[in-house]
Amino acid sequence: MPLQFSKYLKIEVEVVVARNSFQAEAVDKGKMSKKFVEKSAVVFMNEDFARRNGFKEGDIVRLSRRGRSINVKVFICETSPRDGVMMPNSIYSSYLADFDNFKRFRAYIELSDGDVTKPDEIIDQIKNKNKK
Repeated sequence: MPLQFSKYLKIEVEVVVARNSFQAEAVDKGKMSKKFVEKSAVVFMNEDFARRNGFKEGDIVRLSRRGRSINVKVFICETSPRDGVMMPNSIYSSYLADFDNFKRFRAYIELSDGDVTKPDEIIDQIKNKNKK
């Protein structure tokens, strides 16, 4: 089995937040539904960017920014930025963004052994932070 060096890499990327028409189909089931999470807990990468950095479609990656992190699934998309990633506008992108940079920001990306982050986990993180 070949070594997967990307498992140990943490890369800084530009994240572009955009609307995703597929989310509209899933919102009817509710924003906590499995279908909505499948459409929202994703990051889109250009095929060349993914190959250069050792990512492939279906990988779970951790995006981190300013002490916050989420796990999302990788999808290959030819309209994604050449040297960055694109995320749907959702609780996932909002959790990482801030008021001044909610449509475009820099974050770190790395492969994750964990599962996709559930919306409840993000809400719990926000509640626990506000209690302190």
